Amino acid sequence: MTAYDDAPQPTPGLATTGSRHNHGLRKDTLGVASIVFYIIAAASPLTVLIALFPIIASAGNGVGMPGAFVVAAVVLLVFAVGYVAMSKHVTNAGAFYAYVTLGLGRIPGLGSAFLAMFAYTAIQAGLYGGFGFYASELVDDVAGVAVPWWLCALVGMAACLALGIQGVHSGARVLGVSLSLEVAMIGVLSFFSLFGDGVPVSEFSAEPFAPSAVFGAGLGVALMFAHASFIGFEGSAIYGEEARDPKRTVPRATYISVAFMGALYAISGWLIFNAVGLDRVVPIADAEGGNFIFAVSDDLVGSGITVVYQVLIVTATFAAIVTFHNNVSRYLFSLGRQDLLWKPLGWTHASRQTPWIASIVQTASVLVIVLAFAILDQDPFATLFTWATGIGAIAVILSQLVAAVAIFVFFRRSSVDKRVWNTAVAPLLSVVGLAGFLVLTLGSLDVLLAVDGGVAALMVALVFVAMLVGMAYGLRLRSADPERYRRLGHDVDERADSAAGTAGGTAAEPMTEPVVDAG
Repeated sequence: MTAYDDAPQPTPGLATTGSRHNHGLRKDTLGVASIVFYIIAAASPLTVLIALFPIIASAGNGVGMPGAFVVAAVVLLVFAVGYVAMSKHVTNAGAFYAYVTLGLGRIPGLGSAFLAMFAYTAIQAGLYGGFGFYASELVDDVAGVAVPWWLCALVGMAACLALGIQGVHSGARVLGVSLSLEVAMIGVLSFFSLFGDGVPVSEFSAEPFAPSAVFGAGLGVALMFAHASFIGFEGSAIYGEEARDPKRTVPRATYISVAFMGALYAISGWLIFNAVGLDRVVPIADAEGGNFIFAVSDDLVGSGITVVYQVLIVTATFAAIVTFHNNVSRYLFSLGRQDLLWKPLGWTHASRQTPWIASIVQTASVLVIVLAFAILDQDPFATLFTWATGIGAIAVILSQLVAAVAIFVFFRRSSVDKRVWNTAVAPLLSVVGLAGFLVLTLGSLDVLLAVDGGVAALMVALVFVAMLVGMAYGLRLRSADPERYRRLGHDVDERADSAAGTAGGTAAEPMTEPVVDAG
């Protein structure tokens, strides 16, 4: 008899619950490249270049910014080691929820699901503020027509919903084009940095990677925003059910995405900073603020390039919106499928096999937020974008931290993987690194949220409230509805469950050795 004998057993026929409406997510749709597009699009590299580079240079560690991206990439790559090791044992559209449930128990698992949905919804709502702001400015500059930001946001919302219902394959095509253009423009600016009239390449310095620059004053702010520049990479496991050979596709896409983004941010930052002049970067960033990259591109490439960046920042923001929409809708789908939330959330479109109800509900939730800010006549960038993406970033760090702890505990309790580095050392190191990021972020709220005092405390409280609400819901289920509570943690391998349901059999075992309920 093992320590797992009292763990939940699979519920026969659960996979076929509501089978008239649940056609499963479309399998074998996404390859490595498609998932990479979704991951990197969520981070929106061009937004990082335009919006975050000047903030890190001005309020962070200055010329040490490229090195901060390297530090963040290393920590997240270490986290990815345990994360992808876990993905080989479970395929679930609610990745954090499944991992934490298996590692820490049912109640923390529901808490993590609510936390992740809160994080991605907040970020998406904030991105609509940015999208509306940039799109409105672009239309005004190009056509001379003043269009309200919220109207632009609503148009983007309708397009996002259409893509969400159409399916991830169609979305991947759109993101592929958008992302390719983003990276191309970053490449253009980096290339021209080599041939500017200012500092010759022969005098480029490695100082941005020197420990004295990287770990100097402002490191906390730098690492906080550097980590935010990778947000979305953890979404790779969400697409496991729709991936081709997910046990290989998901790990590859995760590692490629983090490594690519780390290299892109660090190298482009190093080239641009050197081309501008290391002694001039911080003063120019202070003076230009959000127009820093536009000023640099005008100087290095020419003034005509600015309008191209204006167009691409709109498409880049939309690409990120589509990715976070898919993330939230798949979390809702996962919980609806198990009848843990409103059951129709687990329904899929008969022909498209997409979570169309979850997509509509997710869109409605951000619609309420966008309309609230519009009615209150709030600035879409200074309030909606800054506040929502800020608290979303904090929630993502906390989600990753809880998942890292769960992964470490899961592999300590199970015998499915004996690799010490993958299942013990790397998860433990990632716990330390992510905890450091969380502490640094909470200590830099005035920069992240552009507010301080009671308002900042209230915003941060929402993050922890979201997780506590999920845990409270789990406690309520345990006492008021034991049958639904018992389903928590069942059928976590949705790909196997769907296959079993299609075959008309019983649901598959959730794991060889499921964890004991911590609740």
